Amino acid sequence: MLIAKLGYRNLWRNRRRTLLTMSAMALATAFLILTLGIYDGMLWDMIEGATEKYHGHVKITAENYMERRQLHQTIPDNGIYDTIRADNRVKGISGRVKGFALLSFGEGDGSHTSPAELFGINPVDEKTVSLLHEYVSEGRFLDDDSSNDIVLGNGLAKLLEAEIGGEIVAMGQGADGSIAADLFRVVGFVDSGDPIRDASLAVIGRTTLQEMLVVEGQLHEMAVSLEKPLDAREWADEYQPLFSGMDVTPWPVFLPQIGSVIEIWDAMKIIFAVIFYFAVILVSANTMYMALLERMREFGIMRAIGMKPGRLSRMIVLEAILMSGIAGIVGGIIGISGSFYLKNHYIDLSGFMTQISYAETTLQPRLRTYPMLDSMIMPIVVIIILGIIVSLFPARKLKKMKPVDVLREV
Repeated sequence: MLIAKLGYRNLWRNRRRTLLTMSAMALATAFLILTLGIYDGMLWDMIEGATEKYHGHVKITAENYMERRQLHQTIPDNGIYDTIRADNRVKGISGRVKGFALLSFGEGDGSHTSPAELFGINPVDEKTVSLLHEYVSEGRFLDDDSSNDIVLGNGLAKLLEAEIGGEIVAMGQGADGSIAADLFRVVGFVDSGDPIRDASLAVIGRTTLQEMLVVEGQLHEMAVSLEKPLDAREWADEYQPLFSGMDVTPWPVFLPQIGSVIEIWDAMKIIFAVIFYFAVILVSANTMYMALLERMREFGIMRAIGMKPGRLSRMIVLEAILMSGIAGIVGGIIGISGSFYLKNHYIDLSGFMTQISYAETTLQPRLRTYPMLDSMIMPIVVIIILGIIVSLFPARKLKKMKPVDVLREV
């Protein structure tokens, strides 16, 4: 306790220098938490843009469907819902049917034709998995899964020069090899944020598409939405043994570009923190050595009257722990508070930049944080550890010094 009291009192013997050093350390911690939060927000926008607008967090499909995407590779439209919905980690589940066809709009010489991906859904189930219904740019979304309504991606609508209320002829091939054809009424256009996807996306009722493609009672994929998207890989590994003859695929696998970015970012956080704190280390080291030089006579006298060198060294280290600990906590409170504020009150940058499409996702023109535990705790822990490391150098020098040499120099 004596060493602790001496260390605390020594911090405030030069109040201005201590406050300046602690302020630099606290601000560095706060800025690092905010910076990591903004980068986490960008990554989270990428995850949300790819998984919650269209894909979902986990897909259950027939074996090898993700590689081949053959029309006959289906799974049964029963027996899966109840098992998955009983899991409280699951937010929603939606069965989907997918196929390809040529769409034609207009008549005679004024008609336009374009290939499209037919995306068959149940609108009620789909709203628990994706946010596609929230990105209708004109008209409305589907009301049920058995009508002949169709919602086109903005890009596809432009290629076809389609209009709301117009009729579209779809022609493709059924699972049994027969010609699949049907007539649909355009009820809306949707902007998913991915121009490539929107240039071929056609959303249709699931039951209608099952009949058209001759896959009644069958699905091509079951999309699952989780409460915690980052747990998708663990969830998929847990459920894979329960569905024999099927593949349970998490989003880092079917969206490998985004999965790789997440893995790289975990390592980059540490590197970024070290670079960010480099200037703080120099300031802290300078403060420690200045304090050592100013108190050299004091240390020599304390050694001369019997204080062991180990206790002097511990006192210096304790001072560093107190200074970096207080600075880290204060900076952490500021940074965490700012991070939570920017999560709900993001900075709009749409006046300076547009949204960026990458790897089936979209980066929004905004600065938004996403507070994650490691990004909030790591800067606080790092600044305390760095403070201790910086203090080891003067502590080592104190341990080696001889009282008579110190007093002679002073």
